[in-house]
Amino acid sequence: MDKKIVFFDIDGTLVNVPHGLMHPTQKTKDALIEFKKQGHKIVIATARGEVPQSVKDIEFDGYICNDGHYIRFDNVVLIDDIMSTAQIQKQMDVYRKYNGRSMYNGHDGQWCAFLDDELIIKHREMFQGTSKRPIGVIENFTAQDVKAISCCVLFENADDLWNAYHELEDEFTMIPYATGLIRMDVYNKGFTKGTACAYLYQKLGIDYENTYAFGDGVNDIEMFQLVKHGIAMGNAVQELKNIASDITKSVDDDGIAAAFVKHFQIGE
Repeated sequence: MDKKIVFFDIDGTLVNVPHGLMHPTQKTKDALIEFKKQGHKIVIATARGEVPQSVKDIEFDGYICNDGHYIRFDNVVLIDDIMSTAQIQKQMDVYRKYNGRSMYNGHDGQWCAFLDDELIIKHREMFQGTSKRPIGVIENFTAQDVKAISCCVLFENADDLWNAYHELEDEFTMIPYATGLIRMDVYNKGFTKGTACAYLYQKLGIDYENTYAFGDGVNDIEMFQLVKHGIAMGNAVQELKNIASDITKSVDDDGIAAAFVKHFQIGE
């Protein structure tokens, strides 16, 4: 049997927090459990700094977080790309200049001085399904205190976003979102979500022909380009659908389960 590996985005793919779908559906869980029983691998690939408890209902083999800057497989950490104090300070100075509200994320904590800001609250509602103030976030800190792998910074307008982007683009990898909740995710240069997926399946010795990915957003484009089978959710952005090898149903309509029937004959 040829071993296969499937990478899954979280938001808009496994769950849909704005629509109240807080957990993967039972059909999705059943399909992934059966896939694993057959000896294949399932891996999370997300921009999130940590995997929400709702997705931990499923025992994934590996986790690619922070858009590729933290990789763990079989409980072994393979990549943990922490920013330097100088890099944190540079970001702080630029975000202050353009009125950015920053949230730094690492595995030893979270740092945010704007927990009660309207934009930060909207971000919590979008990705956590609640406006409730989180517990345990460090609010008073200096650059030296921060041990972050990533930063999500929110702006009031796209001009401020792009001004900050251009001041930082030579040193950092950034994924900008210039519409809706205007923000960008910031990481060290190096791995991306897509190259992290390629690194992992190559390390595991899994043939390119047996690599799959599910996603819905612009930050999934490179991931789709670096696996053989990129399967877009029905609710995916058009840019991703344009390069997908297949399009399944939406996340709200058991799109992953439907694709597992089609591609792996699981759940028929």
